[in-house]
Amino acid sequence: MASTRSDPVLADPADPGFYPPSQTALLLLDFHEMFLQHAGPSAVTAVATAARMRRWATQRGILVIHALIDTSKLAFPSCKDANRYKTIVAAMVSSGTSAEPTSLTDGADAEELIFTRRPGHISALKSSGLMDFLQERGIASLILTGLSTSGCVLRTAVQATDAEFVVTVVRDGCADADEELHKILMEKVLTSRGNQFPYESYATAPERRAWAGKREASKQHNSTETGSRK
Repeated sequence: MASTRSDPVLADPADPGFYPPSQTALLLLDFHEMFLQHAGPSAVTAVATAARMRRWATQRGILVIHALIDTSKLAFPSCKDANRYKTIVAAMVSSGTSAEPTSLTDGADAEELIFTRRPGHISALKSSGLMDFLQERGIASLILTGLSTSGCVLRTAVQATDAEFVVTVVRDGCADADEELHKILMEKVLTSRGNQFPYESYATAPERRAWAGKREASKQHNSTETGSRK
C-alpha cells in the first residue's frame, strides 16, 4: 500500500530542501579584496557570513566553489567599457587585491574549487567549464553569496534560474555599494527568481538540519514499498 504521508519540503522541487547535499553547491562570488573595498559598509558582514556559510557547507559535504575574475585576461572585444575593465583588472594586480580574504580560503581542500571568467562576463556561470562541471556532478541547487548584489549575484541568479537550477541567495552574505539597491533587489527582484534568506534563517532551518537523513529515509521508504509490491 502506498504511503499517505506528505512532506511539503520533500515534495516541492522548487524548494532547496528538496535536494540533498550531494546535489547542492555553495558559490562564493567575486570576493576579490579590491571589490570588498568598494562594496559599502555591509561588505565586512558579507565576508563574515560567507565564511560561516562555507564552514556550514563543508561540514555537510556540500560542494564549495569560488567564482572569480581571471586577471590574466582582457575583456572580450565587443564588451562595453572594455577599457574600464582593463583598468580595474590592472589595478587589482598592481595593488595585490585580486585575492580573496583568508577567511574564505583557509583550510581549503582539493574538493574546494576555483572557476574563473573573462573580465566583462558578469555571471559566474560564464566561468570556463563551470556549467559542465555542475551538470556532471548532478548539482541542482545553488546557494549564492558574493559581491556585488547588483552585479555578479544578480546576473548569476538570473542565468541560473533560466538554466533550471534552484537558487537561494543568502541575504547577509551579499553586499552592494548602494545599500538601497541591495535591499530592493533582495526584497523585490531576487525573490521572484528564487529564494533569499538571511544566514540564520537558512542554515538553522529544521528541514535543512535534517536534510540528508530525510532524503535518504524517503529513498529507502520508496525502495521498500517498490519491493513489497513485487
